[in-house]
Amino acid sequence: MKSKKILIVEDNDLNRKLFENLIGRLYSFETAKNGLEALQLIHHHRFDLILMDIQMPQMDGITAMKKIKAFLTTKCCPVLAVTAYAEENERAAFLDQGFDDLIIKPIRPREFLQSIQTYLRPQPENEEEAEIEIRDVVLDKKVLNQLFKYNSKEAIRKVFQDFLKECQVVKNQLLKLPGQKLKMLEIIHSLKGNSGTLGIHRIFLTTQKLEACLKSPEMENWEGLKSKLEIEIEELKEFLTQETIFEI
Repeated sequence: MKSKKILIVEDNDLNRKLFENLIGRLYSFETAKNGLEALQLIHHHRFDLILMDIQMPQMDGITAMKKIKAFLTTKCCPVLAVTAYAEENERAAFLDQGFDDLIIKPIRPREFLQSIQTYLRPQPENEEEAEIEIRDVVLDKKVLNQLFKYNSKEAIRKVFQDFLKECQVVKNQLLKLPGQKLKMLEIIHSLKGNSGTLGIHRIFLTTQKLEACLKSPEMENWEGLKSKLEIEIEELKEFLTQETIFEI
């Protein structure tokens, strides 16, 4: 299946690296950090599928998708929207815009690859896998085991290292940005998506509440939730130093 080529358009470094690790075992790929870079690659490469993030700097995913389809006309490959800013019941709206399908973050590796394979290599639907329940735990081993099925332990270890770096950046920004709601919303949303993808459920649940808090006029319990997140980040660091999950 390496003859099939996918374009990954994603501005979040951690998500992009995870997508590359998942996809790279089955298909060849190119990556772009925004819609402008994607358009440049479209002019020089032929792709069998495009994964398009929606919220990106310089050029958003909807604009990029429309420009790509206008350029390629009838030869355009499927373009799948990949976003955390949507619910399942909004799928029709994305299809109306021109996307061929919608993948909602946080992704689950097996479901993510199945969505891709639907367009590149249809799979029989005889495998069943229980949905991952969002539980109040530091790290969900079920999610981790799914990641290990499609990635090496070394690759996932590096992804977790990147996540811890992102956590530190978030902690620093939260101290420096009182009152700047839009910037705080952006960094909290990114952390929420990445923690959900990696099965870091406790941080995911808190960032979910922080995001809702930031969107409310009163920002009720902001300080308490912010302190809770800081404690949970330290808990995750301690958990990962004591666990042997990445040992080969």
